[in-house]
Amino acid sequence: MKPIFFSITFLFLFSILSAQEESEEKVIKVEIVKDSSFEAADTFGNNEIRVNFLDLLLFPAFHGYYERIIDENSSYGTGLFVNFGDSLSSDVVQRRFAISPYYRLYFLNRRDYGTKGIFVEAFSSFATSKDEDSSNYDELTDSYIERDNIFRVSLGVTFGRKWISRSGYTYEPFVGVGRYLDNHGSNGSNPEAHVRFGLSIGKRY
Repeated sequence: MKPIFFSITFLFLFSILSAQEESEEKVIKVEIVKDSSFEAADTFGNNEIRVNFLDLLLFPAFHGYYERIIDENSSYGTGLFVNFGDSLSSDVVQRRFAISPYYRLYFLNRRDYGTKGIFVEAFSSFATSKDEDSSNYDELTDSYIERDNIFRVSLGVTFGRKWISRSGYTYEPFVGVGRYLDNHGSNGSNPEAHVRFGLSIGKRY
C-alpha cells in the first residue's frame, strides 16, 4: 500500500513541476516576440531638409526648407524661396526672394517616429517683389510698368500632412495663406495676401 502511495505522490509532484516549467517557457517566448516586434522602430535625427518640387515644375523657382525637431509634437525652421522667372502673372511668380521662418505643431502621430501626421504651421515671410504701382500704368500696353524691388512682410498659417518612411524620407502636401502687413496692396495691383502650396520631398537625419 505504501509503495502505491509514494508512487502517486511522486507522479503528482512531477506533474506540478512540469507544468511550472512549461509556463516559464511560454513567458520567455512572449518576451522574445515583444522585443523583436515592429514597436522597436528606428529613430531619426532632429534635422530635416525638403524641396518643394511643385515650384520647380510650375515655375522656374527654388523653394527649400530646413526643419529642426523640438519633440515628437513640435518643430521650427525656415524656408528659402528664389524666383528665376520674369513673369508677373501671379503673386507666386511676382515674389523674387523670400525667407520664411515657421513653427509647427503635429497631431495624430506615433511616438516612435514623431513629428509626422497632420500639422498646423504659423509662419512669417520677409520677401522682395516687383512693384506694380497704379501711378505707373501704361495704357498703350495695358500693363503696369515694373519698378524696383519692394520689401514686404507677412504673417500666415499653413495646414498639411507629413509622411515618413522607415528610411527617414519625408513627403508632405500643404496649403496656406499669408497677409501682408504693409500698404503696398492699397496703392495699385500689388496683392494684399499670398498663397502657399506645394508638394515637398525631403530627408530627416
